[in-house]
Amino acid sequence: MLPLAISGLLLVPAAQAASKWDCRASNDGGWECFQDGVAVPPEPVIAEQPKDNPPSSSDSAVEKSSLGSAIVKPLTEPQVSEAVAVTPETASEEAQQPAEQQPDSETAIASEQPPASPEPAKPTVTPVPVETESARSSAEIASTTDNSETEPAPESSQPSTQEEPETTAESAPVVAREEPTPVTPEVKSVAPAPEITQRPETSLANVSSAKSVARIDRGLDWNQCSVKSFRTKPPLASVTDDSTHIEADGADLYRDENRADFSGNVQVEQGYERLEADHVSYLRDLNTLDADGSVYLEQPGLRITGNRMLYNLETKQGNADQTEFRLTEPLARGNASSAELLNADQSHYTDVQYTTCPPGNSDWQIEAKELEIDKSTGVGVAHNAKLRFKGVPFIYLPYASFPIDDRRKSGFLPPSIGTSENSGADASIPYYFNIAPNMDATFTPRIMSKRGILLGGEFRYLTEKHKGEIRAELLPSDSERTTTENDTRGAANLLLSGTPVPRWSYDINLNYVSDNDYLDDLGTSLAATSAKHQERRGDITYNGDGWNFLGRAQQFQTIDSSIAINDRPYSRLPQLQLNLEKPDQAMGLTYHLHTEYVHFGHESSSKVKGERFDLQPGISLPMRHPWGFFTPKLSLRHTQYSLDNQTVGLSDNPSRTLPTLSLDGGLYFDRSGSWFGNAITHTLEPHLFYLYTPKKDQSALPDFDTSNLGFSFANLFRENRFSGADKVGDANQLTTALTTRGLSSSTGEELFRASIGQIFYFRDRDVQLLSSGAVINEDSSSIVAEAATKLSQHWRMQAGIQWNPHASGNETEQGALGVHYLDEKQRILNLTYRYTNGSIEQTDLSARWPITHSLHAVGRWNYSLLYGKSMETFAGIEYESCCWVSRFVVRNYRSDANADGNLALFLQLELKGLTSLGDKIDQFLERGILGYRTDD
Repeated sequence: MLPLAISGLLLVPAAQAASKWDCRASNDGGWECFQDGVAVPPEPVIAEQPKDNPPSSSDSAVEKSSLGSAIVKPLTEPQVSEAVAVTPETASEEAQQPAEQQPDSETAIASEQPPASPEPAKPTVTPVPVETESARSSAEIASTTDNSETEPAPESSQPSTQEEPETTAESAPVVAREEPTPVTPEVKSVAPAPEITQRPETSLANVSSAKSVARIDRGLDWNQCSVKSFRTKPPLASVTDDSTHIEADGADLYRDENRADFSGNVQVEQGYERLEADHVSYLRDLNTLDADGSVYLEQPGLRITGNRMLYNLETKQGNADQTEFRLTEPLARGNASSAELLNADQSHYTDVQYTTCPPGNSDWQIEAKELEIDKSTGVGVAHNAKLRFKGVPFIYLPYASFPIDDRRKSGFLPPSIGTSENSGADASIPYYFNIAPNMDATFTPRIMSKRGILLGGEFRYLTEKHKGEIRAELLPSDSERTTTENDTRGAANLLLSGTPVPRWSYDINLNYVSDNDYLDDLGTSLAATSAKHQERRGDITYNGDGWNFLGRAQQFQTIDSSIAINDRPYSRLPQLQLNLEKPDQAMGLTYHLHTEYVHFGHESSSKVKGERFDLQPGISLPMRHPWGFFTPKLSLRHTQYSLDNQTVGLSDNPSRTLPTLSLDGGLYFDRSGSWFGNAITHTLEPHLFYLYTPKKDQSALPDFDTSNLGFSFANLFRENRFSGADKVGDANQLTTALTTRGLSSSTGEELFRASIGQIFYFRDRDVQLLSSGAVINEDSSSIVAEAATKLSQHWRMQAGIQWNPHASGNETEQGALGVHYLDEKQRILNLTYRYTNGSIEQTDLSARWPITHSLHAVGRWNYSLLYGKSMETFAGIEYESCCWVSRFVVRNYRSDANADGNLALFLQLELKGLTSLGDKIDQFLERGILGYRTDD
């Protein structure tokens, strides 16, 4: 190959295997040549240009020179009218022949790799005579690589310069080119890309070759089977060298026309751009490339191939015909009859097909008369567009705007379509408003055949220190409501949070529904509808060094009408908390402090209300060692009330002060072992926890927010068996527990764990949640045991049980057993059993399992053994290919055991990289099937 270096179109270093020649135009209009860096005086050889029968490309030399590069820079040397042809000769004696000088206005440079010779080759500067307009151009290039599929001629060992055409075949082979339309040298400014008239047609320009098709997908992973989400990337580093580098097998340089023609494996690079073609003309004044034959252009985020292309290196404007293109961030592809590059980000295509499916697969595609793509905004706009799925057109739009990545834009979002017994046919058509980069809104009309039109809206904002969401829904007239019920229904939700100043933060959550049945009737059918209370809460928090403050206002709207008014929760208006944790103090001590002030209100006029102040300071001395730990702790809790509507005969200002002592200690033992052939570290960890709190009558204290804690292995080590501050359990007890674990010796992963524990009481527990509650006098608690193990790479199991040895009959109070299978192919199987004495006994089966490579079955069956009813059942199929997903689910569910079942059908079609039509079944499956996930 002929390495080229153009400085102002005429800077030509020739790299050869035996020696390196560097020839460039001199200031006096001649040539300066260097062989391996040593200046060689020019010894010209006279050569007459044949008037007819020029040598054909079949006379190309066999040998090739190494690949070089060229840097195109602004012209810095004076204009030279004389044209020369430089040919490195292969024999020193031939270089010594006399030469005649003839003037010419064209320039031709020929170079070929010389054969091995005891003496280095010398360049021969050959002036070429000027020809008439009807004759062939005198600009010629010696081809060192034959790209025209012609038979190479044997290389002559002694090329000579003769007057007759037949003798020139013995010289270095020459490829003659027709004279193109001249380029006016006076043009200095960059103009739009000219029409393709500068070059005669060639056979390579008729159709794109397989080579360009292979290049366009070079390095692209079409096997990923998912469209990766766009993420804002840092801008590309600025290019310090904005020169244009050109590599080619041969070149014709036209100095007077400020034009250079390159042929054979042409590669042009400028910054992050790359152009490849069989032939390229570089127009210096316009800074334009005129390319044909297997043209390939690569820009950041875009690749284009075509038959011919005009491209301006400065404005990034260009046009091409019979094109194929790729978007690389994320992956998408298409083809068009023509393409126009408007700038570095925007492009325009006509008669186009567009899809994100991999090559060879067009399950869905957009066919449009015109397509505009803007990489800077991530938007594609199609005119007179049809969306085809499996070859069938099912949507026609005269105008369609769609995302080419996941950045936000205003427009219609995918509609949701379904049906249920509550609402009938149900369709939602959201419209999205992209107000600002950190602010948006959505307006969603929802049409229900049984109930009417519901209008919904959402507003969101996000700043550096604040974020918020406001949602509202309104159904002006519900056709399903009776005449005695208000048919105007609605709901609202406000979520705000932020950090206005360092250490200070706020969190607001306000919810409202118009009636108790709103969520059951109008809540989204794929969401849980069993909520009993709607929270309204506002928090202000300060986080200091080792301490924090919380200010809270909280109320609840009870939407379960079956809950009696006296059983509904209290409001906290306000609640103030101050907590302190100071470790590593004097002598290794840790200081603890918990303080709280709350004003409790209630909607019932008969309920006791009032204020509560709770103060609990404490001190502990943690002692930890590799073989174990021991932590003694002492605290004092004082609680003071100021009450209204207090029970007759009881004080309006009761109080309670109690100390608590705890001793917490454990040991660690370990040894090496084996678990199903895996080397493990086997541990044995005994744990003792002693707790003492004296007994005190607390029957005069109200019950604002206190309840019994659930019994579990973790709760064996708590200092109070009640939640909240209204009750402090009396205790003189010792918890004994034992845990054993198996840790992989190579990875540290926990392969199995088993724990068992029980509390031994040294006295009866007199303090109960209700003053009338019976004293508990058993000398020990229920036994709690938990176990978890990794059965194999994909199988896991968890189990837990709470067993009461003092009960007669049914000793098991709680139990759970779960077996889970999950592999890398997203084959999922979950089997779970849950039991709580007197309230819950359920089986839960969920799965995702392949039917074929692309087709999966999904389902869940949650059955209540206690009530003999299915609480939730759904089944469906999921088909996924590399460019689209379809899901269909049939669901029957009830909000509680006494409610009627609700049957619903849901369908989703997701065209990867374009849109999703129907309900968001993928989100529902993630909630309903443990381990299910999507690629997004």
